[in-house]
Amino acid sequence: MKYFFVLFLCFSITMNSQDFINVDAKVLKYPRFSKVENLASRIDKDFSEDEEKVRAAFFWLAKNIRYNLKEYYNPKQRNISFRYATEVEKLQKIQAAKDQIINIAFRTKKGVCEEYAQSFKKICDLLGIEAAVIKGFVRNVPSEIGKPATTSNHVWNAVKINKKWVLLDATWAAGYEENGKWVKKYNNYFYKIPKEKIFKTHFPEESIWVLRFGRITLKEFYNQPIYGQEFLASKATLISPQKGIISVEKDKSIILQFKNLALKSSIIYNFKENKYALKPILSVENEITTLSIPKPKKNSELYLYLNNDVALQFKTE
Repeated sequence: MKYFFVLFLCFSITMNSQDFINVDAKVLKYPRFSKVENLASRIDKDFSEDEEKVRAAFFWLAKNIRYNLKEYYNPKQRNISFRYATEVEKLQKIQAAKDQIINIAFRTKKGVCEEYAQSFKKICDLLGIEAAVIKGFVRNVPSEIGKPATTSNHVWNAVKINKKWVLLDATWAAGYEENGKWVKKYNNYFYKIPKEKIFKTHFPEESIWVLRFGRITLKEFYNQPIYGQEFLASKATLISPQKGIISVEKDKSIILQFKNLALKSSIIYNFKENKYALKPILSVENEITTLSIPKPKKNSELYLYLNNDVALQFKTE
């Protein structure tokens, strides 16, 4: 029997980041291991609690594996075919294919989301911690709002800590692209993504993972605004509009309302066609901050910035 296997290529009691100061400090002193087994062995030696081990694996990957933009924009075909006689043999050969990708990532210290996710899962397997690779959907630009994709475009991880599943994304924690270059900058928000905010950025392909964290459809996921990482990491929440497509009415301003928006924040906005950003009209009443954007543009893209970071992205029509 011949089996064709296609690897995916992507473009309670809790601890907060302060609790991991000692873990992170120790991991920062680790060498740049060239074998996943050596990293797992070191983690197992240095830490006794599963959550410390999970944190150490995640933090090392985010700090040491650089996102491969060249591979992202010019992906290599990853179709792997093999023959097998039993189900056990099939699973062994699939894992061997994944291990090959992990080994290359550790040698080169480069990879895309597949490398991050498979590497994290492998480390957890070696440490005896239950984890999974999740295939699903993410959105990055306003043109994607309201247009559900037909195929998934990202992979990340789930791991069971203290008998509860949590989601994390080492790829997005490692940094971001800016002007065609990879900016290495660790983002702790994507370690144990808050349950109530998971579906603002990630939507699992398998329904079991959706049901474990909430109730939302793929259409609803794509109809949302695009949320910036720094905004999600703050205490601020968007009250309205909840949808990412805003209908522009003649002689009427666009109104955005927030709760817990830090008033000391620098707030500006811009439309896609505009060269310069502008300040919205701001008012506060009963702890609700209202931003008014006069003379909005139709059939455009609206970007809202908080402290020079893109906080929200909308489409207008």
